[in-house]
Parts: sequence; C-alpha cells; structure tokens
Amino acid sequence: MKMEATESPELQAESTQCERVGEAMPDIAGYGVLIGLSVQALISLVLSFWVFFLTKLGRLDIQHPEGTPGHASDKKRLGFVSEILMIGNDLQMITGVALIITALSNVKEIDLYHLHLVYDTVSFVGISNAAALICWTFMNVKTPKRKYHKVVPAYWTGRFRISYAFAILFLAFTIFLEIRLDKWSLTSEELGNCYVTTGISTPEASHPFTDKLYVAITAVWLLLVMFGALFASAKFGKPLLILSFLQFPVHLYMMIRLRSENQDSLENGENENEWDFGQTTATLLLGIAVGQLIHQGVQYLKFEQGIKKYGPEYALAQEEEPLNTGTPSIVEQGIRGIREVAKMNMSNTRLERGQAEQEEESHELMRTPERRA
Repeated sequence: MKMEATESPELQAESTQCERVGEAMPDIAGYGVLIGLSVQALISLVLSFWVFFLTKLGRLDIQHPEGTPGHASDKKRLGFVSEILMIGNDLQMITGVALIITALSNVKEIDLYHLHLVYDTVSFVGISNAAALICWTFMNVKTPKRKYHKVVPAYWTGRFRISYAFAILFLAFTIFLEIRLDKWSLTSEELGNCYVTTGISTPEASHPFTDKLYVAITAVWLLLVMFGALFASAKFGKPLLILSFLQFPVHLYMMIRLRSENQDSLENGENENEWDFGQTTATLLLGIAVGQLIHQGVQYLKFEQGIKKYGPEYALAQEEEPLNTGTPSIVEQGIRGIREVAKMNMSNTRLERGQAEQEEESHELMRTPERRA
C-alpha cells in the first residue's frame, strides 16, 4: 500500500506534462520565419510612431497654396513619408496570408503547438498593418482627394482589399484554432493534442480553457484594432496606435516562450532550426524590407538637406509623383502587369488579323484579273 501511495503522485505529475507535442515543421516554426515576421512588424510599428509624431508636429501639413514651390515641397515630403511608412507592409501581408493558408491546408497533419505558434506569428502581421493604416489615415486627412477616390472610395483600394482578405483569413484561422483546442488531451496516443505550457500559464491553470481564453481575447483585440484602422476617423488614431503597439510584446513573449519550451518535446528529437525554403524566403523578404528602408531613408534625408540648402524651389526640380495614391502594392503591380501583357497580346492578335486580311485582299486582287481574262 505504501508503494502505491508513493507511486500515484509520480504518475499524476507525469500526466500533467505534454509528452507528444508533434513533429518538427521548420517552414512554420523555424528561426527565419519567426524572426522575419516579428522584425518586420517591429520596423512597421517604429515607422508608424515616427509618422504619427511628424503629423502631430505639423511636418506633414500642406500649408502652401497649389502651384507654389512650398506646395511642391509639402507634396514631395508627404510622398517620401508615405513610401517609407508602407515599406515591407505588402510583403509582410502576403507572407502572413500564405502562412495562414499553409496552416489551414494542413488541418489533418498540423498539431496544436504549431497552430498556436502560427497564431502568434501572424498576429504580428495584423498589428503592423493596423499601425500603418492608422498613420495612412492621418496623411489622407491632410491631403486633397484625387478624382479616382471620388469614384472609388479610399477604403476600397488595393492595399485595403489585402487587409480585408487578411482579416477574414485570420478570423477563420482563429475559429479553427478554438475548435481544435477542444481536442486537448495529455493522455491521447495521437500526436499534437497538447503542448508544454510552462511559462505561458500558471501550473494551476485549466487547459484548454486558459488557452481558448487567450486566443479569444487577443483575436478580438486585434480585429477591433484592424477594424478601427480601416474605418475609424483620424481622431481615434492615437488610442488605436497605442492599442496596436501593446499587442506586440504579448505575442512576442508567447511566441518565444512557446517555442523554447516545446523544442525538446518534438518527436524523435527533431530540429526545427534547419534552413529550408520557408525560412530562407522569410529572411530574404526581411532583407528586402531593410534595403528599401535604407534607400528611402537616404533619399528623404537628401531631400530635406536640399530644401534647407536651396529652399522650396528644390522640390520643383524633383520628379513629381502622384499624391495620395501611395506606392502601389505588390498585388496591384502584379494585376497591372497582367493587364499590360493582355493588352500586348490583344494588339498582337489584331495585328496578325490585319496582316491576314491584307494578304487575302491581295490574293483576291491577283485572282480578279485572271478571271476577267
């Protein structure tokens, strides 16, 4: 009886720890993917706060009448800042959408640990996108609307449509994760029905209730901030920006702690640090974003130095760019490219048809004298 009394606590202790976390998935949990998305989100948040303070200081106001050198200077400065603000945002949105689709397409194979990790990782994308759109709204308020936006509202442009698509996919992924957490089991013989919770919850916490509560609160938090960034007026920009920024350390801590505690519990001691296509791609996209930031930052500093040295007339010598349209997103550029190719194909087809018709007419003219003879 004493033996049984001493063994039962050990068995109970063992049953409170997840042992069958799942198999390694470097494309989702590799250092390259996690660092790439989190660092891009941090860059976007820092740039958003920079633009916010520039706006509050009046540096982005168009204060001069149209047609004057001062007006050209204000427009040029606003164009530089808008390009810097959206650096890496489109690439990050596409990467986030691809990561969600990858997770949803592997619903039968993916485990709870990797689902939770993907959730925290793609949350970085929503956070940074919301912050960028908040500052984008600030700048739109200060600029006159173009004719294009009189027909098509500003909230239905290509960049906003990508945000809508991400929000819908994120909501679907959150619902799927909540449903999947209902299958939580520490004693299941199947892989992937639990994960190590050390550091992300208290030892007395009830699972999966605590996990579902965390996902529900943070998901509603993020979606409300994104909704506000897309549709709220500029006067709500400051609280929305603060709410967006406060989510970053929450998801960063959860991502780091969740990965570090579960790495040693993967099947057969597999390693998720091996570099493959997914990690390499995420790292390259981060490098592109950093390169664009450096390039645009240097151009902006040169512009400000030129304004100080030569005055507002310096802006007139620069190439004028359309205002309030921003840099076209990658998706928009792709659509434009497809349209250009389609136009070229149509023109080539018409040219070929015209040549064929001319040849037929020439043959008919040649045959006509023969028939008359």
